[in-house]
Amino acid sequence: MEERLIRAYDHVKSLTKQYGTSYYFATRFFPKKMRLATYALYGFFRVPDEYVDNPDQSLSHQEVIQKLEDWHEKWRQAHQTGDSDDPVLLVTAKTFQEYDIPYQYGEDFLAAMKQDLSKERYETYAELQGYMYGSASVVGLMMSHVIGFEDGALPYAEKLGEAMQMTNFLRDIREDYEDRNRIYMPAEDLAKLGVTEDHIRNHICDDKFIEFMKFEIQRTRALYREADQGIPMLTPRGRFAVRMASRLYEAILTKIEEQNYNIFIGRARTTKREKMKILASELVKK
Repeated sequence: MEERLIRAYDHVKSLTKQYGTSYYFATRFFPKKMRLATYALYGFFRVPDEYVDNPDQSLSHQEVIQKLEDWHEKWRQAHQTGDSDDPVLLVTAKTFQEYDIPYQYGEDFLAAMKQDLSKERYETYAELQGYMYGSASVVGLMMSHVIGFEDGALPYAEKLGEAMQMTNFLRDIREDYEDRNRIYMPAEDLAKLGVTEDHIRNHICDDKFIEFMKFEIQRTRALYREADQGIPMLTPRGRFAVRMASRLYEAILTKIEEQNYNIFIGRARTTKREKMKILASELVKK
């Protein structure tokens, strides 16, 4: 492998390790070639997500939009030419080409990132699902191409992406509201259970909020169980890592439950010891 590619893969590996601890832990169970492709895709997801979620405070809103547009244009060129001076786009273009990943998946993802710059509320779960397709389900679809899959697997990959995204949303309700003025939770679900924006603004974890969290966690766990049906449809060399990623993310829901659903008191996260315990449990089933 040429030196430039080695440096680029080192870069996306470091991004994965820095920002996606559970994801990084699970990728270690992929064969090396598959692992490198996963790091590349994670970099492709992370860079625009950082532009949108943690923008340079010196930039205006319009400048942030332009920064994302510029990166999108660089991606189009990288995909067309197979080359880029951006290390993330260089290895992403290589990964898309090598694993025959549909170009549209990247477009759908970047459209969701742009939506985050203009949309802050969702009325229904169906509306939120439209966003999650681009922000998360296509992640599962891209990874399916890297791993290899049988006919019928892709809808389950979409469900796993949706489950992981919902897990993130539930964990990050406070952060998304305070740092970005976003509420991803569907307004109809909040209203149905008597939860208002005041609950989030004032960190109120009363019986209504707890019932709301229970409802959303139950829905999300159902997505994980549905997604489980697709894991046997992946090529054998990739199944264990996907199952580990699924279990590690679902464990965040357990941490929320252990906090009595009070996501305002601290970010729910699994410890290294808890990750190892999940690993041991899954190895027994392997």
